[in-house]
Amino acid sequence: MQHQIKVLLVDDEDRFCETTSKLLTKKGFDTAIANNAEKAIHLLKGNKRDVIVLDIQMTGMDGHTALHEIKKTDPDIQVIILTGHGSRYSAMRALVREAFDYLAKPCDVDILASRIHDAYLAKHRGFKFDDKKALNLMIPIHELKSIPADMGLKEAMAMGEGFLAVMDERKMLAGILTRMDIIRSVRPEYISGGGTFNEQSSRFSSMFWSGFFSDRVKAVSQKKVWEILSDPQPTISENANLLEVAHMISGTTGGVLLVKDISKVIGIIRDEDIYSEIESLMKK
Repeated sequence: MQHQIKVLLVDDEDRFCETTSKLLTKKGFDTAIANNAEKAIHLLKGNKRDVIVLDIQMTGMDGHTALHEIKKTDPDIQVIILTGHGSRYSAMRALVREAFDYLAKPCDVDILASRIHDAYLAKHRGFKFDDKKALNLMIPIHELKSIPADMGLKEAMAMGEGFLAVMDERKMLAGILTRMDIIRSVRPEYISGGGTFNEQSSRFSSMFWSGFFSDRVKAVSQKKVWEILSDPQPTISENANLLEVAHMISGTTGGVLLVKDISKVIGIIRDEDIYSEIESLMKK
C-alpha cells in the first residue's frame, strides 16, 4: 500500500472500535476512532480522513444524520456504513445520501479492508462510476414473444425463440421459458421429475443412459410448457447497478433475471446481455 489510507471509525461500541482499529492497522491503514457522530464531525474539521466507517445506531446523532452532515462538510469524502441494524430502507437512505457502501456486522475484516481500499480509489484515483442500470440493459417484457402455459412444448420450441414469456390463464406472467428448462427436462424422469433422485446412490447411473436420448426428447415433446417450467427466476430492481446484475445473474441456473419496477415485472436480463456489456467495456 503506497499511500497509508486514513480511516476514521465512528461507532459507540468501544470494544468493536478498538478491535477493528487494531486489525486495520495491521493491514497498513492509519486508523482513528470517534465514539459518536458529533466527535467525528469535530475531528474532521481539523484532521482530514480518506474514508469513514460509520455506524447507524449510536447515542446522540444517528448515522444517517451524520452522513448528511459529513457530506455537507466534505462532499468528496467516502463513507462506508457498517451496522448491526441494517435494513433495505436504511440502505436506500444511505445510497441517496451518497454512501460508498453499506455493510452488515459482523463483517470480515478482509471485506472491510477491500471496500476501504475501493473507496479510497474512488476519491483519489479518478475511479469512474458507471451510471447504467438494469433498466438500460433489459429486454422489455412486451418485446418477448408470449405463449400460454398450456401450450405444447413442441409447438413452443417451433417458435425458435431462446426466451419466451409464459402467461397463465389470467394473462399474468407465470415465468420465462429458457433453453435450460428444455435441456433439464430431457434428463431421465427420476431426475427431471423432482422425485427421489439421490445423487450419491445414482452416481454411476448415467453410464447406462446410452440410446435413451431420442426417447426422452420424444416423451418431453408431448408435455405442456407449464410441466417443465422452472421456479420463477430471481428478480432485480430496475434501478440496480450493473455490478449487482452481474452478481445476481452469476448465481442463477437459467441465466436470466426478471426486472421489476415497484409493482410488476417489466423486463428480463439475460447472461448474454451482461456479457455484451462486459465485452464492450473491455474494448474501450
